[in-house]
Amino acid sequence: MDFEYPFMLYLLLFVPVLLFLFWIALRHNKAMRERFGDWAVLQRLVPDFAPKRSPLKFGLVLAAYILLVIAIANPRMGSRTQKVKREGVDIYIALDISRSMWVKDVTPKGMDRLEKARLFSMKLIDELRGNRIGLIFFAGEAFVQMPLTFDYSSAQLFLNDGLGDFEIMQGTAIGDLLELSAKSGQSPDSDAKRKQKVLIILTDGEDHEKKGVAAAKEAKSKGVTTFCIGVGASQGSPIPLERENHTGYHADKSGKIVQSAADKVWLKQLASAGAGKFFDIEDGNAIIGKLRSEFNKLEKEEFDSQNFDEYETYYQWFVFLALSLLAAEFVITYRKKTLLENDENPKPTAKNLLDDAEKPIEEKSTVGV
Repeated sequence: MDFEYPFMLYLLLFVPVLLFLFWIALRHNKAMRERFGDWAVLQRLVPDFAPKRSPLKFGLVLAAYILLVIAIANPRMGSRTQKVKREGVDIYIALDISRSMWVKDVTPKGMDRLEKARLFSMKLIDELRGNRIGLIFFAGEAFVQMPLTFDYSSAQLFLNDGLGDFEIMQGTAIGDLLELSAKSGQSPDSDAKRKQKVLIILTDGEDHEKKGVAAAKEAKSKGVTTFCIGVGASQGSPIPLERENHTGYHADKSGKIVQSAADKVWLKQLASAGAGKFFDIEDGNAIIGKLRSEFNKLEKEEFDSQNFDEYETYYQWFVFLALSLLAAEFVITYRKKTLLENDENPKPTAKNLLDDAEKPIEEKSTVGV
């Protein structure tokens, strides 16, 4: 047998201290009785009092204290090893950071597509804990901002940084994104079992080349399931020249203001080709529940396993014994149990004893013969 919290046994060091204090209390009570009067007289004044029960009551409380200390230390024995596996899905969140994401046509009014996608990505990371999360940013090219990890705080830190400050080629390279997601995190061993991965793309779908459908099918053959979350309205809206300050809108060579519209029809085709589903970001939290349902259909990967030792604990028995002793101490009193006496022989009281002491001694008379 061992203890889960052996340091709690140091509380047993107070046992000698309690014994010493009880001994001092006994000596003090004895001295007080001697100052009051002769013990034989005191016993006649209070015949029901049983001072010799004091050590018994103290012993019960002290034994209960020892048992409770042992219970707190949690005695245990009979260990057995249990293996706990951690399984989940590798998830890449791909965020479109192209300038078309600066369009302010999402709710709430005044927020641009990029900010809406950023906030939703942070919520995704919170809600999908237990899986490995990676971040990919893309525009005219795609790059892994953070590889697959369980460090969710780092992922959120990347999303908190300014997303519009990257100096990358403009555009929406969905095809390059899908190819990158298939290669990222792949084992260099070609004979290794192909890992299931999920790619969640947050974009307005404004890809002028429209090469993503074939790439999604190719990525699926390599174990990547693609989900698309459309950001923005289907009606065209102008693209600001700057994200923060309103200094005008982008225009083509003829001077006509460029309109950017979310292509949700194409995004649905892209998700279908990748064996995933399409969601509109305006659906909010409902998307997360649907994503979880879809992830449950995928084959889980075992990330790691740990062995834990399990014990049979016995603290409850010590607690039960301690409570029983305390209950016994409560029942035991300092009053003796005396037999009931009849009216002819009344129970002596302090007043009767004093009256008897004050009566003069009567001499016995003798009768002469």
